[in-house]
Amino acid sequence: MNAKRLESENRKLRQKNEELKQKNDELELINRAFLSINSSLELDRVLSTILEAIRSLFGVVGSSIWIKDPETDEVVCRQAAGFQRNIVKNWRLEPGEGIAGWVSSYGESVVLPDTREDMRHFREVADKMKVELRSIISVPMRVKGAVIGALQLVDKQVGRFDESHGTLLEALADASATAIENAQLFERANREIVERKRAQRKLKKNEKELKDKSTALKEVNTALNVLLKNREEDQVHMEDIIVANVKDLVVPFLEKLSHSKLDEKQATYVNIIQSNIANIVSPFLRQLPMKFFDLTPTEIQIADLVRKDKTTKEIAQILNASAKTIEAHRNRLRKKLGLTNQRIQLRDYLMTLV
Repeated sequence: MNAKRLESENRKLRQKNEELKQKNDELELINRAFLSINSSLELDRVLSTILEAIRSLFGVVGSSIWIKDPETDEVVCRQAAGFQRNIVKNWRLEPGEGIAGWVSSYGESVVLPDTREDMRHFREVADKMKVELRSIISVPMRVKGAVIGALQLVDKQVGRFDESHGTLLEALADASATAIENAQLFERANREIVERKRAQRKLKKNEKELKDKSTALKEVNTALNVLLKNREEDQVHMEDIIVANVKDLVVPFLEKLSHSKLDEKQATYVNIIQSNIANIVSPFLRQLPMKFFDLTPTEIQIADLVRKDKTTKEIAQILNASAKTIEAHRNRLRKKLGLTNQRIQLRDYLMTLV
């Protein structure tokens, strides 16, 4: 009787030792998972380490981590371990599709003893792997209370998982979610750094282009100033040539014509021609329009005759106009030149403009 009791006690001790060993293995797995999180910010490397450790501990066919895609709301297998892991990795499920999709959408853990008895099981993945998965356990992963995906184990054995597995898996899901958040923040920071460096390079390039364009514009402006100065010099030179030609080739003949036998009307015409030519070549008349743009050609002509000390009557005879008309032009000249109500002779003022 004592032997049987002793054997029973030994069985209980062995069972407790097995349970303690299992618990120690689980705690060691959790510890390794957290150490893995703190050792690297490369998401795929961290997740691979966690999943492989989970698969080895439970002795299951496969393990996987599914993450929500914020743009499409699909659930994507970010990393997998075990049999045919490359087929499972990057697989996409619609919101609520499959066990992983359902857990990610509703935020509740699922322990599925037999996939044949639950319509939520998505069989296409298993068919692609060419193996029938009979047991599944899937738990939500949360970051600051929000579900970001699911941590999932699969096996070919019916009834492989129970609620005790769920407790351990939920702790590992929290560790995995923390790893994902840290890695995503790290990746986002790296992207921002890359974008900032790219923007800085573009800014420097734009600054260089603007500087080059500014230099080119300065060179063009200098060239244009030189051309403008040359044009002004050419214009002055051309005016000098025209004046010289008029004085040498036209004026002498008009002088001869004025001393020939002309009747009064012909003499008047010759006098007007001489006056007009004098106006054209007069330096005074080239300066006056530049200062007073509102003078008419007749007013400019009269101003030149006044400057030459011609009287109103003489100007009227030269221009074949009435003295009253010439007097009106003189009054308008005084007004335009700002001489109204001023005690200054029109001729004296015009002489100051030469």
